[in-house]
Amino acid sequence: MTFTIQSIQFQSYRLAFREPFQTALGILLHREGFIIEIRDRHNRIGLGESSPLAGFGMESLDKTAETLKEFSKSLINIEIQNLHYIENLLAKYDRTPAAKHGLELGLLSLLSQTQNISISQLLANSFSGKVRDRVLVNGVIGAIAPDLAATRAKAYIDQGYRCLKIKVGTQDFESDLRRVGAVRSQVGNDIQIRIDANQGWSVQEAIANLKKLEFLQIEYVEQPVIASDLFGMAEVRRSQSILVAADESVNNLAQLQRVINAQAADIIILKPMALGGLITAHRAAAIAFKAGLDVVVTTTIDGAIARQAAFDLAAALPIKRACGLATGHLLAEK
Repeated sequence: MTFTIQSIQFQSYRLAFREPFQTALGILLHREGFIIEIRDRHNRIGLGESSPLAGFGMESLDKTAETLKEFSKSLINIEIQNLHYIENLLAKYDRTPAAKHGLELGLLSLLSQTQNISISQLLANSFSGKVRDRVLVNGVIGAIAPDLAATRAKAYIDQGYRCLKIKVGTQDFESDLRRVGAVRSQVGNDIQIRIDANQGWSVQEAIANLKKLEFLQIEYVEQPVIASDLFGMAEVRRSQSILVAADESVNNLAQLQRVINAQAADIIILKPMALGGLITAHRAAAIAFKAGLDVVVTTTIDGAIARQAAFDLAAALPIKRACGLATGHLLAEK
């Protein structure tokens, strides 16, 4: 079954963080982007979200708006046939991944309504055909004081979380170490702890720091060194025992292949917003699995529409690790 685009509209939004969210890349105070509404001739509505985030290879907010404006004029009355048609239609927007994500999501929403199946099932039909109704998620603890980190960790565990991600990679490794140690002491050894350095270390710093963290039973470290230094990441991976996950190193399929070729990671972090949508992210997962790597789906701390889309992607994939999808509580308005 097909549908025909009748209208495309978008409006801006700005969501404040509940409190400043500190990472190795800086302090985030808010998230902003656009909600896209695509309507077909049967008056069905598909919603999408475009929210670029600095540091993840995405375009500026102004460029997102420009792309959405162009799209809203050029695709009226086009008939959408299937998943592959959407992929081909939006291929020219690869350089503006956030805009592409929002447009693709709106179209996928309409296609799923037309076919009377979920977006997860749409994606799964091109892979295993199976959709999970349950996806494990991790809690997120920013680069905060150790005692506060331990308090946050207890609150997460009380809510039922079994996996926590802690931000490290700041200019003060001793504080990073105390933060992770405080959380481990608080939650015990049965809770998974993963850390995210956000490119904050040099290769030698990463190796030395991770060796000091090994005793804390770390599940994996995300992006320990600068994203472009794949040989350095591979050296970090070979030189200590903690698994390495590529995050900012994978913003498109070509980058993913380079990570695989360099043997730079054990795990691939897939952010649909940075990759330009669910279809590309789903394709990236298939490539990673074929190469023998694990996959974790995370948001870029988006609004509710994009967070749901990230869940839909994770549910369509055979992922065993917890995913970074529980980020809505970080925003004052969800």
